[in-house]
Amino acid sequence: MRTVDLVRNGDEIILDCGGENSGIQPNPRLNADIVLENDSLVIFNKPAGMPVHPSAKHRDDTLGNLFAHLYPELVFRPVNRLDKDTSGLCVIAKDPYAASRLGECCRKTYYAAVHGLTEQYGTIDAPIARQSESVILRCVREDGRAAVTHYEKIAQTEKYSLLKIRLETGRTHQIRVHFSFQGHPLAGDDLYGGCREDIGRQALHCGEITFTDPVSDEILTVTAPLPEDITGLFIKGDIEMKKIASFQVDHTKFGVGMYISRADGDVVTYDVRMVKPNGGEYISNPSLHTIEHLFATYARNSRFSDSIVYVGPMGCRTGFYLLTRDSMSGEDAIGLVRDAYRFIADFEGEIPGCTVEECGNYLEHDLESAKKDVLPLLNRLENYTAEMLDYGYGNK
Repeated sequence: MRTVDLVRNGDEIILDCGGENSGIQPNPRLNADIVLENDSLVIFNKPAGMPVHPSAKHRDDTLGNLFAHLYPELVFRPVNRLDKDTSGLCVIAKDPYAASRLGECCRKTYYAAVHGLTEQYGTIDAPIARQSESVILRCVREDGRAAVTHYEKIAQTEKYSLLKIRLETGRTHQIRVHFSFQGHPLAGDDLYGGCREDIGRQALHCGEITFTDPVSDEILTVTAPLPEDITGLFIKGDIEMKKIASFQVDHTKFGVGMYISRADGDVVTYDVRMVKPNGGEYISNPSLHTIEHLFATYARNSRFSDSIVYVGPMGCRTGFYLLTRDSMSGEDAIGLVRDAYRFIADFEGEIPGCTVEECGNYLEHDLESAKKDVLPLLNRLENYTAEMLDYGYGNK
């Protein structure tokens, strides 16, 4: 049967996913840890230095060669591809149906060590193009393809920043090019201006993937810890890099709420979650943009205006970050968010600060969706207490 053939009520369609061969030379000497496997897929934690797919210069030392050894009856179908020297999670589909489903839904989180100290949060929106006639090099250029990178700094030393990164687009070398363009090339990435003094490869790791299982439709999240060559950049003597609070909980188990994710000096970071993380639902960018404008308007006119450091949407489109001075109590922070969301839910009229002169994205607003999207959190905060701000509270 072809995909263009008509089906009628009562017809039975049988999907045959067997009888294939990878055509890649198996290599039993290779090794990569399997993080998750079922009938549809296998997820490897690929080590740095191993290419994903065989090529003219790498015929028998790739993940494809290992896969051919472990699954000689299957075709090698990588859903996401990592550079040779990028470590981390690589999803391989076991059949065409799984490959098609997974290609539409995988959401990846990367971790990178970059030179210098970045902002705490940021978005890089810069088009990427092929550099001159080079087959490998990419650069930021006005006539390039759109590319958007969101990041959060989770650790730092005097020399490096460790970033948690989510991509809106998937351009070749996107993370490496964007941070080089910002003046913060990846540690070890000498192709784009990084130094190999402390690490012998680009310090980039795919550490988390969330996807919908092709058969069960269950939303799954898998993780892979940072390798030692990256964590080693953030170890001073016997003091190791500490995980922030939100790394120490299972994000699939708690829902809508407000949580303290970290404290740096006198600044406290609140994760303001409007939908359940990893729940398959997300806030649209126009709605988040509207909430950001209205929240900022309310906060600037509140009695806490001098205590607010930053307000901005999460890159994963599940809510907002609110940064305050620690002189502002947890109860006051809860009250501010609750009252601001009531303001948004009842708001009518023109959204403040949304003219072409005032807003770089002035066309992307959706007031009706914003009013609806704040309601689940508003209901949750009605009886919220300071104790519930603990990121582990939702896991108890």
